[in-house]
Amino acid sequence: MLRVLHLADLHIGVENYGHYDVATGMHTRLADFLARFDEAITVGIAANVDLVLIAGDMFKNRDPQPRHQREFAIRIKRIVDAGIPILMLIGNHDVAPGRDTANSVAVYEGLDYPGVRVARKADIFRYTTPNGPLAVVAVPWILREMLLSNNDALRTATLHEQEPMILAIIERYIRDSVDTLMTEDPNRPIIVTYHGTVSGATTGIERMLTLGREIVMPPAALTPAGVDYVALGHVHKHQILRAQPPIIYPGSIERIDFGEMEEFKGCVLVSFDGKSAAWEFKPLQARPFVRIDVDIPGEDEFPTERVIQVIERHTLHAAVVAVVVTITDAGQALFSYPLVRAALVSAGVAHIARIVLETPEQKQQRIITNDEAGDIPDPVTALQQYLAKQNHSATELTALMELGTDIIAARDEA
Repeated sequence: MLRVLHLADLHIGVENYGHYDVATGMHTRLADFLARFDEAITVGIAANVDLVLIAGDMFKNRDPQPRHQREFAIRIKRIVDAGIPILMLIGNHDVAPGRDTANSVAVYEGLDYPGVRVARKADIFRYTTPNGPLAVVAVPWILREMLLSNNDALRTATLHEQEPMILAIIERYIRDSVDTLMTEDPNRPIIVTYHGTVSGATTGIERMLTLGREIVMPPAALTPAGVDYVALGHVHKHQILRAQPPIIYPGSIERIDFGEMEEFKGCVLVSFDGKSAAWEFKPLQARPFVRIDVDIPGEDEFPTERVIQVIERHTLHAAVVAVVVTITDAGQALFSYPLVRAALVSAGVAHIARIVLETPEQKQQRIITNDEAGDIPDPVTALQQYLAKQNHSATELTALMELGTDIIAARDEA
């Protein structure tokens, strides 16, 4: 039986909510992400997979530090040494918007590393494995600027007109590619892999990490007749969008923010019996994120003790922890940060993200304005919120939003 390990959103290099560990010589969060990658590789090797498919965002950004590159290369070599080919799809964090320049894993293209292939543009990849043939239609993160440079009609269209035109181009490419592969061999399993948001997906912090207007792909565009499995990346929450053929986000391999604290992290093991695909989610031991909210009554004279009691009711060993205490101004004068911090340390937390005091009025305002998907709004949402408070006409607001999204999309960091 032919098997594929599908994972995505490794984000090697994300180092929030941790510290430099002198004993290991690396940041604790880098160690977390590498450990999850190690676990996923072990899943693939144990299952004797025929392909490891990484559906984008191998690194935090397109310019990974030498240490991050080395640690990533060590793990790629482990896969290669096991005799397993690797296909890496370029994600939005792997390439700068508006540029057809080197991506975060371009070195593997230059070295022509055995068994390692990089999908930096839409392409077809054909494999002959010990368990049969396999084909992959790869659609990396869509760079609007690259399409504009090769299409006069797109260049003269407005932003609102461009999206359906781009979708039509991508849908036609996938359909024609699948038709070609079906003509070559109607019995060969076909995977479509795409890095981006598919309509119907539940999104989270990845939306906040994405600059500019994102193309949202309809599921039908990814599943013309002949497609047996759709391997997605970009959305960090594991989810199945369609059962037949399976359209799957494996989710990111490690938690990035408190917006992901309830999500399971893992990878997907896909098995093909002819052109019938079955899949299994394989959970990884992601770092726990715990947020503790405590409301202190106005008349309570022992707020610190109340918070510590709540802390002691939680399992916090090896967790990244945030404590948010709703307390009156008078109560804040009685609160002891050092004692609460000591209680967290005694509980064995890996990292104290924050201890925050807020008044009931501040809490109410936060509930009204804060998006529960994460800690900060994405750039486009932040711009919308700012402009909404200004005295602009509807026409001016539309023009400013279009100009702002263009500027955001042109920024160097993805």
